[in-house]
Amino acid sequence: MTTPSERIVVAQLASGILDYAEAATNGTVARLPYPGNLQLALDRLTMLAWRQEVDPPSGVVGLLQLASTPFGDWDIQLPEADVDPDESLLAHGRPTATCEEFGTLRGDVEGEMRENALLRSVMDKTRAAGAPDSYVAFRRLLIERPAITALELDMKLADPALAIVADELRQAYPEVPPEAKADGIVRTCAGCHGVRLPLDDDRTWTCQDESCPAPGTSGPDHPAAEGVHWLRRELRTFITGPGRAELRIAEAVASMGVPALLWPDFDSCDVSVFADRPWAADVKAWRNPVRLGRSLRKKLFTVPPGTDRAFIVIAREQVRAHPRYIALLRRACPDLKPGNRVVAISEKQFLDYVRKRAEEQS
Repeated sequence: MTTPSERIVVAQLASGILDYAEAATNGTVARLPYPGNLQLALDRLTMLAWRQEVDPPSGVVGLLQLASTPFGDWDIQLPEADVDPDESLLAHGRPTATCEEFGTLRGDVEGEMRENALLRSVMDKTRAAGAPDSYVAFRRLLIERPAITALELDMKLADPALAIVADELRQAYPEVPPEAKADGIVRTCAGCHGVRLPLDDDRTWTCQDESCPAPGTSGPDHPAAEGVHWLRRELRTFITGPGRAELRIAEAVASMGVPALLWPDFDSCDVSVFADRPWAADVKAWRNPVRLGRSLRKKLFTVPPGTDRAFIVIAREQVRAHPRYIALLRRACPDLKPGNRVVAISEKQFLDYVRKRAEEQS
């Protein structure tokens, strides 16, 4: 019997958890059977446990309990799975950014397909209307306002720049889950402008964005009766997270007197700098550099025509958390080493390069 790949097993488990979380959001979680990915992950982890002569998870419930435990505490060893010891797939019963990243590596996660379908619809509509500003406005809103009151959302839907994508905005912003308004108040985070949810004791409220710049800072409270909407989970992970760095980079470049465009030509790249011989940046905020490297080995971003230099830029939050991030990323994806068409660098390095070129030109 062939031993299953540890990386595939963890990705399968992440996919199952995301399927399960989606079912819970839709109110169908009580229906059996459990998502197929969960059952398959259980079977494969059981096989790994038998091979390693340790106890396997006791059913799907035991599997979910295991997913809430840091990988470093698992009895089942996963040396080839590209996980950090302190990472887990669930935290306080909710999928983590690690779970989202692994789910994306599977390539069959419903959340990823919804995200792609939603953004594709926005892109198609704004492109057909010749409205690149509407596309930029849509992306900005998702980054700057992951949580928004019902009144504010209605006002945004009436904005001429966003009216063309009103249907997609409604899809992107479901109402907050019941646990967010358990006491009649929806609490937000000042660091990322998202929603804070209660921990198991129902008294401690915490930010749900693992890359939040100030997770301990309380934002405004809103009466639940007035309605609050929260950006879908996968959009918060793959749009809002790196988006903060994208906005930050564009603002820093503009402050140097250098032209900077966000998502030019309907997302040909994340940030384009310099009008003449432009540089293109694809900004990433993945938690784990090896997982990102494997993802980029499958699909590296297409360099826009006429681009002089192209970069994968790693957000500063990830570099601070993992000082060897760039080296590990380049090792996992050798195509990103210096001398190649696309090079991986940190946010700080990118801004230093831009500043140096601007000074040379002046």
